[in-house]
Amino acid sequence: MAVKTATGASLLAADLEKAQKYDITAYGAVSGGDPVKNTEAVNQAFAQAAQNGGGTVSVPAGDYKVYTIRLRSEVNLCLEKGCVLRAAKTDIRHSYEKQEGEGGNYDKPEVNLYAGIQDHGHTYYANSMIYGADISDVMIYGEGLIDGSCFEDGFRSYVLLGGDPKMPKMRNEPGVGSDGEWFGNKAISLLRCKNVVLKGFKLVIGGHFAIIAQGVENMLVEDVLVDTTRDALDVDCCQNVTIRNSTFNSLTDDALVMKASYGAGKFMPLKNVLIEDCRVSGYDAGSVAAGVYTREKLVAADRGGPTGRVKLGTESTCGYEQVTVRRVRFERSRGFALEAVDGSDLTDILFTDCEMENISSSPIFIRAGERGRFPVTGNSREETIEAGEGNVRLDNRNWVLPAREEYTCYPAKRYTPSYRKDRVVNIDGHSAFAVVSQEEPAYVNPANVVEEDGVYYGKKYDDHAGYCIDLDRKVEAWELPCFANASGSSHMARVADIEISNVKITNADPRYPILIMGLADSPVQRVSMKNITVEFRGGLSMEHAVEQRQLNTNWEYTQFGTRPSVQSLPWLVNTFFLKEEGLLPRVDWDKEAGGWKEDPYNVPELPQVYPEPENWGILPAYGLYARHVEGLSLEQVSFAWKVEDGRHAVVLDDACGVRLTEVSAIVKEGVEQLALVESNYRRATNREYILHQPYVKTSVEDVTFPENWRVKQVVIDAPAPGTPQDEGYGFPTLPCPENGYTYEKATEDYSLPLTVYRPFFAMPVSVWGRAEEELTLPVVVRHPAAEASQKELNGRIYNEAVEVKDYAVAGVKAQTLVTAEELPEGAVYLEEEKEIRWTPRADQKGEFLIRLRADDGVLPEYGTIKVFIE
Repeated sequence: MAVKTATGASLLAADLEKAQKYDITAYGAVSGGDPVKNTEAVNQAFAQAAQNGGGTVSVPAGDYKVYTIRLRSEVNLCLEKGCVLRAAKTDIRHSYEKQEGEGGNYDKPEVNLYAGIQDHGHTYYANSMIYGADISDVMIYGEGLIDGSCFEDGFRSYVLLGGDPKMPKMRNEPGVGSDGEWFGNKAISLLRCKNVVLKGFKLVIGGHFAIIAQGVENMLVEDVLVDTTRDALDVDCCQNVTIRNSTFNSLTDDALVMKASYGAGKFMPLKNVLIEDCRVSGYDAGSVAAGVYTREKLVAADRGGPTGRVKLGTESTCGYEQVTVRRVRFERSRGFALEAVDGSDLTDILFTDCEMENISSSPIFIRAGERGRFPVTGNSREETIEAGEGNVRLDNRNWVLPAREEYTCYPAKRYTPSYRKDRVVNIDGHSAFAVVSQEEPAYVNPANVVEEDGVYYGKKYDDHAGYCIDLDRKVEAWELPCFANASGSSHMARVADIEISNVKITNADPRYPILIMGLADSPVQRVSMKNITVEFRGGLSMEHAVEQRQLNTNWEYTQFGTRPSVQSLPWLVNTFFLKEEGLLPRVDWDKEAGGWKEDPYNVPELPQVYPEPENWGILPAYGLYARHVEGLSLEQVSFAWKVEDGRHAVVLDDACGVRLTEVSAIVKEGVEQLALVESNYRRATNREYILHQPYVKTSVEDVTFPENWRVKQVVIDAPAPGTPQDEGYGFPTLPCPENGYTYEKATEDYSLPLTVYRPFFAMPVSVWGRAEEELTLPVVVRHPAAEASQKELNGRIYNEAVEVKDYAVAGVKAQTLVTAEELPEGAVYLEEEKEIRWTPRADQKGEFLIRLRADDGVLPEYGTIKVFIE
């Protein structure tokens, strides 16, 4: 398989150097001064430099609060050593966070006709700390710091917010909601720029996007450190980009993410992006820049483990091509994710020579999905962001564009259903959720079909008349619900030509295997994995894969420098992502016994869900789960767990052309390494719950595997749980108490899987001392299972509210034995006091390492402290 390797940008920092400097203090900027005056001074310096044909605006040592700095073509921004360019606060009265302003505000979000196809943050850019649109030949560089936070009453306060201002009602209005309020939520925004270099600086707490490059061509990012709360670096619909020798830390969102939204207002695929020699992680926000790498916060706002990964997605409207990622280290983060879900393609991806340690989700996640976020021209000229009723979509009406000449025309090319989710299910008496209606599962959209003489017809688009009857497209009565949502994309997303090699993965979350998830009508094609070792923590069972149980505790934490808070820890399924039919137990009706039987292999399709590994719950494989795949090669790959796991190493479902060569796997005694799944009850993509839609059979064909492997042949002889009954299958499909299904053990009595959230050392990883002075180091071990909190959550995620809080269970009684495995000469660990004491001798100067071990009887955990003695 020949995957095209990315070459990246064609410029160097030296290409954009400009000798003429414009010091901001010469224009009135003052360290510690008024933010409004500082902003005016910086922008005057930029204007003067641009007027003179270019130059470099210089920020000297000091702490300068500012609002929006407007970049200009041919003008650089130099952050001198010792300088802090700090975000100023603005009055916020109506959002999820409140602020008292400092006299000004960030620039008003601009007009973007294509608002709603992507969220506010990907649509409006002017309300940023540093903003450049439609400019060229610009470099931001230096040894200084950009800081989107401040300290109040001893705590760090996030000034640049992670959420977005409210959306306007109309597309032709600025990006401000009806309350007239907006605020800064991005540190650096670059929109439709050319020839850009970002080099050398540090950036902490950057809001929704610390750096977002949208529609940028020819960009080099090198030697930067970004340590933030949400996305660290977004490369969205950019082309010819190199990112190297940089560190990106973001616990609550992605660290280094490629996207392909419509935010630039044009269809522009992401192409030719090279990422090399970088580090991504999910430590507490701000702690990496401080050098202490704390990890008090255990999950992101979406209740998945620390994010901090490299990802392509989720916004994939315009598609991806030719991305190379090499020599990247992942620490305390999710894995490498490839997601095409919006009607465009993802091809030619190379991922090689990488290391992953303490991975909190699927180490490798490849998804072709059918969310379908793609513009479609509607049947109205109205310019409201959310199209009115009677238009071509019932769901996500903000993807519908007005039928006006100002907008690019995207006629409807295909259609998908809109499902009625009003059947409430409660398996355990605590956690209720809605699934598809069993009687009338789907809505009909009369805007997309026409009845004439008792016959139904679809519609076609005419450049002059708009949508009109298509007499060549007859529609059967039972098919009417299939025409609920129009899409301007001609095909489902396609994922193909992916090469992954030389990857070492250790200490991965036991819930999420490597996951390759295509669609029944768009399989993932031509994936090669070679020389990969994967170690999971293990400890789960097939029972977990059957029940899909909601099991949560609450956790109190203090993220680096901030006020104490509480979050919910999902020990099995994560209901932020896994919802509706995905939460149903995986059981089928036993026709002979007249009851339910376990079937962990009957995994729902869920084509339209947000692409995240948690969306399929606990799967029957711990190592690799691959469904709807054509052409998959694994060579010199090993799967292992640290604690015995009761699931298969590999499960293949609807796959062909699979080669498992020199593949090794640990499995529990009596468990087969490989399961091959055949299903008699598959349906076309998106039509899984349409009444009278014919079922088809899928199987695994043309597969080779090691001779010594045991193989289980699985036949699924029922539709996925929750599928409405019709003449194609007349037996019960909805497992719930009303239909005779209950868990054998109550949720409040169910055991926490102790390999999911592990004990950890909660001290900084670096400390400083002086020779001949006693140094006392407290040794703090936190145990999530034993420290379940009774405090409730506030139910907020940025500017959204959680309507139903997850039921929380009590923790467990557990003891952790701590020992010191390596200490500097003369240092002692005092077990009762839980501290290390050391008085370094005069000749003991330099760097020393302390290595500690914590054992809870499940797995030993290790921690290190670097001690620097002066």
